[in-house]
Amino acid sequence: MNIHLPATAAFRAETGAIAYDSISFSGKPKAQRLSQPQSRIEVIRHAGVVGPFTATASGHHADYDALMLNLTSSGRMRGRIGDTKIDKTLQRGHVSFVPGQCPVVLEFPANHHALGLFMPSSEMRHMTAELGANPVGPIASERQERLAQIMAMIETEIRAPGFAADLMIDGLVRAIGAILVRHESLPLVDDSSRIHLSPVRLARVIDFIESRLDEEISLADMATVAGLSAFHFSRVFKMATGETPYHFLGSRRLGRARSLLLNSELPLAELALSCGFASQSHFTAAFTKAMGMPPGRYRKQIAD
Repeated sequence: MNIHLPATAAFRAETGAIAYDSISFSGKPKAQRLSQPQSRIEVIRHAGVVGPFTATASGHHADYDALMLNLTSSGRMRGRIGDTKIDKTLQRGHVSFVPGQCPVVLEFPANHHALGLFMPSSEMRHMTAELGANPVGPIASERQERLAQIMAMIETEIRAPGFAADLMIDGLVRAIGAILVRHESLPLVDDSSRIHLSPVRLARVIDFIESRLDEEISLADMATVAGLSAFHFSRVFKMATGETPYHFLGSRRLGRARSLLLNSELPLAELALSCGFASQSHFTAAFTKAMGMPPGRYRKQIAD
């Protein structure tokens, strides 16, 4: 099956997400960008295409891999992802994966909703090389419950970020990569039982975290400091500390926030930046979730 879009019928979104905005639609797409502009991944809520009952989409940014989660169950999806021909009934919760540089031409219901996650292709290539796996091929609307669950977790964390949202999302993206390359079936998984984080290396990682509580910290950053691969680092860090990197960083940032509320008169906007948040509203939401009250009230209670 071949689908060709007339040049005059090509519409593109203007969300600011490079990968999503590179796709050509047969009508004006309705979409919301969820991820922050500075994020290395792009997360989009696609809410349909303006036009008749069916729509078409073509093109894919060569520098990004795309993971799409169906949010509605009606109609069919037809076309091609690379050399893979598609003609399937759309099912809510089914997932599609499009590697970078993979040509795409699809036809689908104009009112179809989806959650899109776009990741730099270089990261997937790095993960597959690190694990000795073959490149990941396309997935065309298949039931992948774990991938669907992780994508929903990423959306939740973006909408209501906690004190270590950057690390949480980074870990979830790596979990997606591990599933896609069938990490659980690779011999390298067993190596983690023979790898340990020495006290010297652990101290080095903790110093690194403490010195960058106001910055974005990734698992790759921590792993590099520890001299380990990112896949092994999370396991051995928890073995050494009893906490995941995500919870460890979150507790450190929360501790800094409480200390600053107690010992300084910094405005909440500046205090939020000091704790790694891009906005006061996200900081307030995260602090309230962690402490059961907003930071302003917490500061007032301490003062009283």
